[in-house]
Amino acid sequence: MDYFKRPLLFLLLWVFILVFLIQHPIRYDSTQDQRYTLSSLAIEQLDKLDSPLRIDVFLTGHLPVTYRQFEKEMRVFLNQIKQYKNDVLISFNDPFEFGDEEDAIREMESYGMTAQRVFEMQDGTRKESIVFPWIIINYGERSERISLIERQLGDSEQEVLQKGLQQLEYHLFDGIHKISIKNKTNIAFLTSHKTSESLLLADLLQSLKPYYNLASFDLKNPALSPQITLENLMRFQLLVVSNPKESFTTSEKYILDQFELNGGHILWMLNGIEIERETLYTTSGTAYGFPIELEMDDYFFLRGIRINKKIVKDLYCAPIVLASGEVNQTQFIPYPWPYFPLAKPENTPLGNDLGPVYGQYMSTIDTLANELQKKVLLKTSAFTKSIGPPVFIKIEEALNDIVPADYNESSYILGVDINGVTSSLFKNKIKPFEIENHINEGVVNSVYFSDGNLAENQTDKGNFLPLGYDKWTSNEYANKTFLMNVIHQLSNASQRIELRQKKWILTPYDTQRIAQYAQIIKWILLFAPTLLGILIGGLIYWQRSKHFNA
Repeated sequence: MDYFKRPLLFLLLWVFILVFLIQHPIRYDSTQDQRYTLSSLAIEQLDKLDSPLRIDVFLTGHLPVTYRQFEKEMRVFLNQIKQYKNDVLISFNDPFEFGDEEDAIREMESYGMTAQRVFEMQDGTRKESIVFPWIIINYGERSERISLIERQLGDSEQEVLQKGLQQLEYHLFDGIHKISIKNKTNIAFLTSHKTSESLLLADLLQSLKPYYNLASFDLKNPALSPQITLENLMRFQLLVVSNPKESFTTSEKYILDQFELNGGHILWMLNGIEIERETLYTTSGTAYGFPIELEMDDYFFLRGIRINKKIVKDLYCAPIVLASGEVNQTQFIPYPWPYFPLAKPENTPLGNDLGPVYGQYMSTIDTLANELQKKVLLKTSAFTKSIGPPVFIKIEEALNDIVPADYNESSYILGVDINGVTSSLFKNKIKPFEIENHINEGVVNSVYFSDGNLAENQTDKGNFLPLGYDKWTSNEYANKTFLMNVIHQLSNASQRIELRQKKWILTPYDTQRIAQYAQIIKWILLFAPTLLGILIGGLIYWQRSKHFNA
């Protein structure tokens, strides 16, 4: 009997340990990139939930090789959320389980979830697969679609998946934030001074709506006194000024000055030169550029900024699409257009891992020495040239060969963040109107971009298209993500941007090596368990025989 007691005690102890670990799991994230550790902001977001959260995942089923590891990593991460909060329900739904491919695509697209076509080589043949890299989160009566991947110009399939995993936590908790937020920050968009039309800002406005209370603001409202206008503006955390073309009066500058010094932020997107674009596509094929006089030079100078009255041409540029042929024989051909710089965001939390930003007829920015801190956010490439007024552009330039030797000027600044203590523009000056709480000094934080069209989306048949999408080439640029990051920072929501900085070191499958050793791997997987079982059984038999012989 003593022979059986010791193994039985070990068995009971082992069962007790297993039950304890199931009830109280012990986890330690030993990965170099800490991919399985929830950030403090994510934990804070989960703690705020007061009702069950349901997560429906559609990236499952029979997936191509490149997406299998993605799904595996995603499952592990979602389990971390489940382990932390019990009332999180996770469901994996195969879109092809109850219908054929066409029905699945039609059904998913009706809910706004587009399919991704993936091509891979199998046994020497090219195979096409359809996947749906989407998640839907449901909280109460609200739901939010989340795309697991973002495609940017120039990214390979592996880079797309790598960035998708890196931003998995960000996208998931960004969606949770959208459907659970209760108190929203107020943001205003300037509608006076001939700024961008609402249709051209529609996609940005729609993207910001889940996060903020949005409103239009008119600095020139004749029904309100300047004092009331300033008081109304103080209710907002951020004022967005997109593509103004009309000059600012002294009273309006004073309103903006006091708004900033009292803690308000301004996002400026403005041109130094206005191009008559309509005439470029007429029979004349020419366009003139004229300096825009906003009467804000002294205001910007105090902030250490100068928007130059010239246009920058960049060797690294987006194309312009021109029609060739007549009627049914018309072809649309893209040509490099140096007036459309593709600016790469600088290596800051606002621009990390983002693709190029699409610019049009951008001016350059000079930073001036003063006590304010200046952080460059956007720059051209190192191969540029600039042209000053009078600016004369001919469409036939697109047909001419580009001479790289002509682009011998250095990189130019296109976007900058200003932060620090500064004085009022009206310090020791006569005020245009009197206010009770005038201040002569304060902390300012505003961002300047030298492209008034940076936030403007294209339109098609009266409908707006996604910001950053070029309908002529189907290229997607990073304008929306970049500007959203800037707005989040200026709205004191920079903590959420930190989630985008998480790095995942993903080791991809070596598909060629797998194919090379496929037969050997199959034989090993077939016989290894059997041989292991025989070996263990033999050791047990030998141990028993040795005990009884003794």
